[in-house]
Amino acid sequence: MGYGGYITLVNGSPYDWTLTGQHSYQMNTWNWPTINAGKSNEVYVEWGTGGSIGDDAGEAYYQLSGTPNTFEVQAKYASNFHLYVTLNGMATKTNAKGAMIDEGFRHNAAVNWVLSADESGAFWSNNAPPVDWMQQSLGSLGNRTLKHICMPGSHDAGMSSYSPGTVGANFENTQAQYLNIYNQLLLGSRYFDLRPVVSDGVFVSGHYSELDSIWVGGNGESMSDIIAQINQFTSQYHELIIINLSHTLDTDHNYVDLSQAQWNQLFTQLQGLNGRILNANAGNSDYSNKVLNDFISNGPSVLIIAQLPSGISLGDFANQGIFSQANFPVFDSYSNSNDAATMEADQLQKLASNRNVVADSGSRKDTFHLLSWTLTQQAEDVLNPDRAIMNLAVTVYDDLFSKAYNAFTPQSFPNVLYMDAYGIRDKSVVIPFEKPASVPTYPDVYALAMAVNNGIAARNSYVTSGT
Repeated sequence: MGYGGYITLVNGSPYDWTLTGQHSYQMNTWNWPTINAGKSNEVYVEWGTGGSIGDDAGEAYYQLSGTPNTFEVQAKYASNFHLYVTLNGMATKTNAKGAMIDEGFRHNAAVNWVLSADESGAFWSNNAPPVDWMQQSLGSLGNRTLKHICMPGSHDAGMSSYSPGTVGANFENTQAQYLNIYNQLLLGSRYFDLRPVVSDGVFVSGHYSELDSIWVGGNGESMSDIIAQINQFTSQYHELIIINLSHTLDTDHNYVDLSQAQWNQLFTQLQGLNGRILNANAGNSDYSNKVLNDFISNGPSVLIIAQLPSGISLGDFANQGIFSQANFPVFDSYSNSNDAATMEADQLQKLASNRNVVADSGSRKDTFHLLSWTLTQQAEDVLNPDRAIMNLAVTVYDDLFSKAYNAFTPQSFPNVLYMDAYGIRDKSVVIPFEKPASVPTYPDVYALAMAVNNGIAARNSYVTSGT
């Protein structure tokens, strides 16, 4: 037996990637397919482990059909097994022609090569994509409505730390993100699920659930820290940031809903966010129908949506950069499963059933759609540290690039790739089951969102018309 793993080739360009040749030495498995435009292939490779493994090597040569652009996938053993992509006949926005990109290697798991091309013909890859990917893509995305753009999103975004809460709660079953908000932003996330709760009289992020009339959970980042981090980012980059406020509780008083006075205190604190959209009372205007240029052509924008319980109103805050759910309708239906196959089938079925982005208004379904690529702990998981929320999250990371991407079509694609442990692809909660000091992070998900925009949605003329 050899030593095997995968590389997922994600084609976000309008050109088929045609295999023009391949060669290997001492590789047990080295077979490469043509990759069709707008599709991905998870390719299994296996190194030989007999003899001198330092001689193991392979090459696969690709040409973007109808163009002079070429690249090569290579296997080499230096001090370890690694796969490389060499841009021997092309360049990207962040890689010069001839650049060799080290993809690494993951035993029985995947590394990714994501390459997309926007409407100008510029190529983008998952090797150092631009932090301000929205701003850099205005030439192709600027005239698209938000409901026709794909972006990464962070589920329970404020839970990048853990402060003890109730009995039964711990780091493993409460913390959902490794990176704080600022670092999630740097890695391309643009839609944030924030769940403000009152704890010891201040607003913090909370992750709480009611189980048999007993509340279980704990706290994450403070709202003041989150506001400071978002302001730091918007002072550097002119991007659109969408904040969805929900699951609000007063943990100081038996986990009741926030009162109107407490909501007003939260709204007042959120006025510290720079870049808020300060329109007059929006009424029921649907902001997902606005094009990206409306938000960021002159600077950053922070769109704050509050999921208001019955009896709570925005009042004067409707004129001060706070919007209600009526101003941003969202399809948001998670799977409530800890099984990868069940969650993936459920989410892709919901996408197919609820997204039909076509010009005909009679058959059109284009509500802003969250693809909740998240696993939910069940009773058997909550006291098992190895089944931590962030560990469950990474078990479905690879399938986002293969199964999910191949299920997307120009008429049915998500608006948000919604994830726990955003930016992380490997288990981070290991013995001694505490948050590690550091873990590797990857920009692959926002490169994938760009591939959806460039290689899938761009083939829908209704989308590109900005109507």
